[in-house]
Amino acid sequence: MPNDDILRIEDDSDDLHANADAGCWKLLIVDDEPDVHSSTILAIGRETICGRRLRFLHCHSCAEAKALLTTNADIAVILLDVVMESERAGLELIEYVRDELEMTDTRIVLRTGQPGYAPELDVIRRYEINDYKSKSELTRNKLYTTITSAIRSYAQIRALQMSKRGLEAILNASKGLICLREYDEFVSGIITQLAAFFSVPEEGVVCVRKHTDARSKDSHFRVVAAAGRFRHFINQPVAELSNPAIVEAIEQAAANRLHQLSPDYTCLFFESPQLGEMIVYLAAGPHDEGQSSQLLELFSTNIAVCIDNVSALNELHLAAYNDGLLRIPNRQAFLVEVERHLAQGTNQSMVVLIDIDEFAALNDTIGSEQGDRLLMAVRDRLAQQLPYALMIARIAGDTFGVLVETDRVDLDALDHLFLAPFDLGEQSYMLSATQGRVTIEDQAAATEVVAQANTALKRAKHSVRGGHLGFSAELLDDTERRVQLLQRLRRGHEANQLSLAYQPKIRLKSRQVCGFEALMRWRTGDGEQIEPLEFIPVAEASGMIVVLGEWAIQEALKTACELNTNSQQLMPIAVNVSAVQFRHPGFVELIDRALEQTGADPSWLELEITESVPMHDLDMVRALMSHLSERGIRFSIDDFGTGFSSLSYLEQLEIHSLKIDRHFIANLEKQPPQTRMPETILRLAQVLDLEVVAEGVETEAQAQWLEQAGCDIGQGYLYARPLASNQLMSWLSDWAEK
Repeated sequence: MPNDDILRIEDDSDDLHANADAGCWKLLIVDDEPDVHSSTILAIGRETICGRRLRFLHCHSCAEAKALLTTNADIAVILLDVVMESERAGLELIEYVRDELEMTDTRIVLRTGQPGYAPELDVIRRYEINDYKSKSELTRNKLYTTITSAIRSYAQIRALQMSKRGLEAILNASKGLICLREYDEFVSGIITQLAAFFSVPEEGVVCVRKHTDARSKDSHFRVVAAAGRFRHFINQPVAELSNPAIVEAIEQAAANRLHQLSPDYTCLFFESPQLGEMIVYLAAGPHDEGQSSQLLELFSTNIAVCIDNVSALNELHLAAYNDGLLRIPNRQAFLVEVERHLAQGTNQSMVVLIDIDEFAALNDTIGSEQGDRLLMAVRDRLAQQLPYALMIARIAGDTFGVLVETDRVDLDALDHLFLAPFDLGEQSYMLSATQGRVTIEDQAAATEVVAQANTALKRAKHSVRGGHLGFSAELLDDTERRVQLLQRLRRGHEANQLSLAYQPKIRLKSRQVCGFEALMRWRTGDGEQIEPLEFIPVAEASGMIVVLGEWAIQEALKTACELNTNSQQLMPIAVNVSAVQFRHPGFVELIDRALEQTGADPSWLELEITESVPMHDLDMVRALMSHLSERGIRFSIDDFGTGFSSLSYLEQLEIHSLKIDRHFIANLEKQPPQTRMPETILRLAQVLDLEVVAEGVETEAQAQWLEQAGCDIGQGYLYARPLASNQLMSWLSDWAEK
């Protein structure tokens, strides 16, 4: 065949397949005989095998073939002559293809015109080839059959490899997405992982349309992540994007609720119950749409699971780090932020804990719904007046935490936060709040910082309620001392180191004994006497006063039984009850249990409460006192006039007597005597028909003034110091003889 005919045929073949490599099977003919190239094309050049045409590449030596193969990795079949430059040139090319280029999927059909140079069995045994034929036996039909078999084998191997690579890509992408737990990182990561899966550039957007409720989807798609040349689309509504093609593709995917695969773009649709609808747009289509679509469903399922997981994690994160009512950070988020500042080591921050005074009582009075609105108003006030705050959080029920930079904090603004009333529309409320402050300095952990601020807050509650107190080392030492004292008190109670002493009450006119007050005493194992003013506040702050109070009532009633059994008149014993005990839900049951176990008459018991007790919850206190008064138990107000009280509750409560604090009695000895407070209390008691007991009576002059002023009962060292229970009967006998 003339050479110009060969060129014509090759050119015609090139024209048929020009720029269509992706839709053809590539066959490389390596032979030093030109006739072999032309005859192969004449035989199968226009055939279609496995749905594709053939694309021929030609090399006339092994050296030429090596150069071509370094830039063409997608060769389906190599038709290779054994003998060219040398007797083993073809075999050496096989080793180069398999070992150096690692082209394991390309099928190699070895052809030889001189079989003796390379024995067939030896070649098949030693070299990885697909077939070995002599040129004489490769007729058109046999050549077609051999090439078809080789291409089918190549296609199957490539399909398996693509599936393997696809599965690996899915696995790697899924791992990558699962690791991206933050929402913003996750949606950006979807573009990265999908681009890697499809082997296309990272050019695209992720848009989301959240469900407004369970039945409607009225919101619009908005771009939440973008990459490449689309970065400027971030946070824009999809309908307003400047690229109409993207808008159309996204709207079509949303309308069909299906993936849209095109040679020019990839548009994937996902839906999550928590996140809503998500569409991912990539500005390139998959290289192998048929193959990719087989793996895409699996990949899409994994992405959908990842979306649900991230959505669930996002919800959990919101629940874990945000307050459900006020929609601001909670205590855990506050600790994380403080920890971050500690890690920075700047020491330029301050933690302020703000606790609303008596909010629990107010909440009980106005109702929880109004109380919640009031907390929201406090939140808004903090945000408005502390715009420089690094974080405002809800630490507990009515306690807020504020993190500020020390060089920017306005201390006056902190002090004046609660000066103005909180207006809820139909009603305004005046609140006060107490603050504990600490500057971040070399602490080890955020919990330590917040604990220090809380220590300052608790101390401020006792000493400067409505003001503020900064944390100091001395405050910590005092706190540690109180903790140690509490531990000693617990051990002391278990070791029966506590006892009751009883101080008589004397009617000023008749000088008759009319009862006793039980006073708690604590003498440690080594003989140390610890004063009640030292350990009682610690017991109240810790709640241990409930246990001690029950024990005191039991002991007092045992003594009352002995006194009233052997006495000719009623001898009630008064026991002090703190606000903590009174608010305890089992207080009535505690009283009933003590009466039943001791066999005491209820009239033998008097309960002394401070005037602050009714201020916590007047309705609850009134109901409880009325319930106990019906049984015969008496009530008195201790230390009247020393606290914050409302005179209106004196008419609403079942009160039998008022006790004038010893401080006012001591003032009677001054020159001139200070008598206005005792006189005022006595006149008030007369109007309300209440008995009055004067505490701390130490001189006869005090007793005479009180008697003349109309006071009913005196109690103090003038009559007796507190007595042990085993001294009472003998003292009563001695008193009767006076």
